[in-house]
Amino acid sequence: QNRILKIDTETDCVVDELTVGVQPTSLVLDKNNKIWTITDGGYKNSPYGYEAPALYCIDTETFTVEREFLFQKGSKVSELQLNKEKDMLYWLNDDVWAMSVEDTHLPVRPFLDSRGTIYYGLTVNPQNGDVYIADAIDYQQQGKIYRYTKDGVLIDEFYVGIIPGAFCWK
Repeated sequence: QNRILKIDTETDCVVDELTVGVQPTSLVLDKNNKIWTITDGGYKNSPYGYEAPALYCIDTETFTVEREFLFQKGSKVSELQLNKEKDMLYWLNDDVWAMSVEDTHLPVRPFLDSRGTIYYGLTVNPQNGDVYIADAIDYQQQGKIYRYTKDGVLIDEFYVGIIPGAFCWK
């Protein structure tokens, strides 16, 4: 829907809720102890609404929205991630985008162009900051993973299973 819930982990009770845009996804906690979330804006005829997606910075002390960054309606934003230092945000919106947690506006150029691919998953290696992108290609054949340095230099690429979309770090 359009809420982020604060839950007391000892009682499993909701103690607060915060209204944000339609369909919040990925939550990350930055170096300043701020929560970031990205909303996808829903879809046409959704019972929860259809609006411009947004990126939100939430103050954890007051549980209020500190900053809101709007995308164009219909944008396909997803996969919000943080780097190792927790000072850079990354997300998908056709391309891979990046910005500092201190920025006051969205970037005008992508961190990495999609080059006509279908970026479907994204992660940042918590040990060294390498950026991994999952490419679904055509949703029928093996997908591909691209690995880049934190500066956007391609390290390597390799094929994986069909429709790669999730990563896990140990």
